[in-house]
Amino acid sequence: MTDQSPNLSFRLASHDDYKAVMRMSKNIYGDTDYLPEFFHYFIDDPDTTIFLAVAGTQVVGLLVATITEEGKAFISTSARVAPAWRGKRVIGKLEQYQDAWIRQNRPAARYKRATASTASVFTRRHIKGMPEVFCMPYVEYKGGPNLWWRQNPAQLAQLDTTGLPDVVPLQTADDDFCTAVQKWLPDGACGGYDGKPIIIVDWDPFTLCPANLKILQAQNKIYMLNQKGEASLSLSNTYPTAAVRMMSVTIYAMDDSTVHKHLLKHLEDASRSYRNDVLQLSVFVGLAELEDPIHQFCRDTLQMENLLDRKSEVIMTESDIFSSHL
Repeated sequence: MTDQSPNLSFRLASHDDYKAVMRMSKNIYGDTDYLPEFFHYFIDDPDTTIFLAVAGTQVVGLLVATITEEGKAFISTSARVAPAWRGKRVIGKLEQYQDAWIRQNRPAARYKRATASTASVFTRRHIKGMPEVFCMPYVEYKGGPNLWWRQNPAQLAQLDTTGLPDVVPLQTADDDFCTAVQKWLPDGACGGYDGKPIIIVDWDPFTLCPANLKILQAQNKIYMLNQKGEASLSLSNTYPTAAVRMMSVTIYAMDDSTVHKHLLKHLEDASRSYRNDVLQLSVFVGLAELEDPIHQFCRDTLQMENLLDRKSEVIMTESDIFSSHL
């Protein structure tokens, strides 16, 4: 399926497009782009499709759609446009092509989800006009291998003054566990298409259910802590880029002590495995009141560098591509 628009054509990507996509992306994310690591994986994944906008032989725009929720929804992500083509509605046209392709080829996936950062003008444009479901705070910090705790991650244990039990790997999750975690989700996080609670994992939204947690275990380290009947949950993953190792940690917990307990465990794991890498850390927290304590902990205690000059949130949106098409 190839569509034509004045000066542009639209088609699906293949492995052969890798170099052209990397050329187009070079000055967008700099040396912290995740797409070089995941491009070929996305092409091979039967539930992921990469859509391209092409001018002549030049790739000038890209979107990625990943089917989720057992085929009932898809996540639209990775939006990018070549600098010379910005302001020409490339993403809007590419999104129309994406939605039409999904309606024709994956008709059960009628609910489109996307996330954007309030710190990024470009990603906010990608979700413009889509109904907002909820938002949650996040912080970004960077730390090199010379930090006091990086070469000897066991020193992180000195920071644990919480008195809480250890966080442990999530083995299994049932509906009761998901209900227990649900209370630590952001306001509005139960506003999805089917009313189920939604979590954010490395910028992607998923409903909080046993089936999805099982899927996420394949790509994330997932820890839990049960304390006096209160269940908390955290998920993390890492991947290399040209300049740094990106690390995303999402924590759904009741208070800053529990958040710190989870974060320390994920940082210890990453430091043991990637001792000589510069870590660029994104931490998402379910409750807005936990944002300031996380800033203080990363900045003052861990002595990491703050990468955001203002408070930032991730916004999650959702729309029905069939009703919007009518």
